[in-house]
Amino acid sequence: MRYELADVFTETPLAGNQLAVFTETTTPVDDTLMQAVAREMNLSETVFVQTAAEGGDARVRLFSTVTEVDFAGHPLLGTAVVLAQHQGAAETSLRIETNVGIVPVTTRRVDEDRYTAWMQQPLPKISPVPDEQSADLLAVLGLQQSLLPVTLYDAGIPHLYVMADSPDAVRAIVPDFPALGRAAGENRARINVFSFTGPTTAVTRMFSPYDRVPEDPACGSAAGPLAAHLVRHGRLASGVQLTLSQGEAVNRPSALYARAVADQDGILSIDVGGGVCLIGSGRLRRTATV
Repeated sequence: MRYELADVFTETPLAGNQLAVFTETTTPVDDTLMQAVAREMNLSETVFVQTAAEGGDARVRLFSTVTEVDFAGHPLLGTAVVLAQHQGAAETSLRIETNVGIVPVTTRRVDEDRYTAWMQQPLPKISPVPDEQSADLLAVLGLQQSLLPVTLYDAGIPHLYVMADSPDAVRAIVPDFPALGRAAGENRARINVFSFTGPTTAVTRMFSPYDRVPEDPACGSAAGPLAAHLVRHGRLASGVQLTLSQGEAVNRPSALYARAVADQDGILSIDVGGGVCLIGSGRLRRTATV
């Protein structure tokens, strides 16, 4: 079982969010084995590339350390770059099949092992959060208020968004993961806390209390809905690029870029991009059964 290792949402190796992409297997891999391999890799996500079935260029299965996820950001960008390198292409436009549909991803080679990649994300379902749950979440985070309504966005992974009143307040959070898991609610949402650092820049942290990687270094599936959240509330102009800093708290500094386009009827499109560094490859032996 051959795999490639990539760091996503960074222009520097050994930063950003780590990813393993399994591109070749000699025999079919079932769900149980894919989950066991993802747990063994112990990264935010592990990807298994399969033959396209719906007219795309490839199909992917995405696994966190504990479960399969229908959609994720950095795994799709990293997988697209791995496929681009295998093709030897300086630029690609790929259509990657996921459990929530086909996601378009473009890549551009910067040098031998560094690329940039952008994806068009599915539009999320948006749900208000009850006042009691919002209050519980703020209390667990140690925050007095959220400057925007606490809101749930779901484009395959549910995310809650809390706007702190300063970047220092975001950086000062000491997460109580069991309490965050209870406050996240029945849908096991990830919790995102952010604050502006400039007109179009922000610092953000994403807590995933149910995973073995409980604070994500860089979360692409959260970056797009965050841009949409800010556009919906008039804090960011439609189509303007938002630059997000994430990962400092876990020593994996990351830079994510997101754009949301809207009109009077709502969000029309969401794009997320960043740097991808290919850092290595390897293989697992198929000598054990699960």
